[in-house]
Amino acid sequence: MTLSEGTLKTSNNSYNSSCSSSLDFPTLAKYSVLLVEDEVLERDVLAVQLSEWNLHIKAAADGREALSLLKKDESIRLLITDMQMPELSGLELLREIKGLARPKLYSIVLSGIRDRETMTKALQAGATDYMVKPCHPEQIFARLAVLDQMMALEEGYQGLVRALFDVMGDMLGSRDIYSLDHSLRVAAISRRIGLRLGLSSEELKTLEMGCLVHDIGKIAIPDDILLKPGCFNHLDRKIMQMHTTIGAKFLEGRYPDNRIIDIILHHHERLDGTGYPSGLKGDDISLMVRIVSVADIYEALIAKRPYKAAITSAQAIEKLKDEAKRGRIDQRVVEVLEEVVSSWDPLMIQRHPYNGIDLIETFRQTAYFKEPLCSFYNYRYLLTLDKTMDLGICGPEYYMIFIKFRGLKQINLRQSYPEVDQILDEIGEGIQKSINDFANSHSDIKGKALLFRMGADYLIFVSYPLDFLRELSGQIHTQLDIYKDQWRLKTRIFFRSFPSESSIEESLNQFLRTVTRDI
Repeated sequence: MTLSEGTLKTSNNSYNSSCSSSLDFPTLAKYSVLLVEDEVLERDVLAVQLSEWNLHIKAAADGREALSLLKKDESIRLLITDMQMPELSGLELLREIKGLARPKLYSIVLSGIRDRETMTKALQAGATDYMVKPCHPEQIFARLAVLDQMMALEEGYQGLVRALFDVMGDMLGSRDIYSLDHSLRVAAISRRIGLRLGLSSEELKTLEMGCLVHDIGKIAIPDDILLKPGCFNHLDRKIMQMHTTIGAKFLEGRYPDNRIIDIILHHHERLDGTGYPSGLKGDDISLMVRIVSVADIYEALIAKRPYKAAITSAQAIEKLKDEAKRGRIDQRVVEVLEEVVSSWDPLMIQRHPYNGIDLIETFRQTAYFKEPLCSFYNYRYLLTLDKTMDLGICGPEYYMIFIKFRGLKQINLRQSYPEVDQILDEIGEGIQKSINDFANSHSDIKGKALLFRMGADYLIFVSYPLDFLRELSGQIHTQLDIYKDQWRLKTRIFFRSFPSESSIEESLNQFLRTVTRDI
């Protein structure tokens, strides 16, 4: 076979065809084919034939040249190589390719060697197919047609996997709404870091997909821990840390890319060995995991959560730099992150939740703070409200009222525990009615009054001006006097004001310490 008039060989060893207008191999034609053959005539003849099938051909005279091209050109997705070549043989080339960080490469070995041992070695080295020379063009066409279909199926599979990973992220987000945006932001941050660190496009895709599901194990964590607004105790922390191993188990044996499982399992590892679950150190932690670890911490610092306020990007970077100096996270990754976020804000990334998710999340959050067997919220809910809504603090002070019931033990002996619970609920409903009536009759006054249960007692937060607080307090006293006469229930009321700049958490802790001491 000779070069056709419609085929040009370019100076960079690429071949282009001006022939057929139809695509014989629609998937393969989107990429490049690397033809490796030391015999010039054989290489040119095969290149012409492949070009006539609308394939974009690049050529190399030996394995060493081919390896250099593969390192630089990620568009190459099919390698057709001879076995016996100078510099680097076809078998050695296949083995070298295994160590490259690049998109998946299919490979066909064309060789005059017919023995089964050589074929087996080539396939074990990574060859997709093995053909014995001389090969008729139609034989090659048939093999490429099968390969093209296989590539199309794998591309469809990867698209399906990406969609499934998105679904998994949404499923976690339906349990914890803050995870909806967290996974997307961590993926975007990690991708930008990886790009600057020189990761290949294939590695970037893997990195991004790993980020989308890095916290998927949290779907198994109980609400009492997952949605907890305060600090974790030892048991809380131990259970939360299980999300890494649970998430890895979800994909282990089901997804073939161990790098994604590695991200899920190890993104809380630290370079000094203080992380979890395995206490890995230094080089035992892959670059992808190091990137995700930094991105994960950064997003958690700059994003608002029910249990904490957000900090600025600059503050977050300083915290990460300190962690890097202490040898816990990768300093180079932190430096690149600083470059990435200098002109870009990850908080702009927001997933649009499905209709009704806000209502579900509100119910879940409030249900978490419901006191058992009653309709009132636990006092800890005040800390969450402080971070998620306007408490109406517009004056120089806000106030807290604590209502302590005395003599409950004697009433329990006279009545019964269920009856006492019912009495306390009735008292709370009466206080709540007084608060609601006051708010309705003073709708033009800025401020709020919120009632919370604390065991058998009640806590009231008030941000109304002092004069109006006195009026409200009088109505509450009147309500309590009714129950005092009816149930012979003694009450002790504690009251304290706090400057508006004082945090709710600090004020609440201080107030409760005072109440406990005085009791």
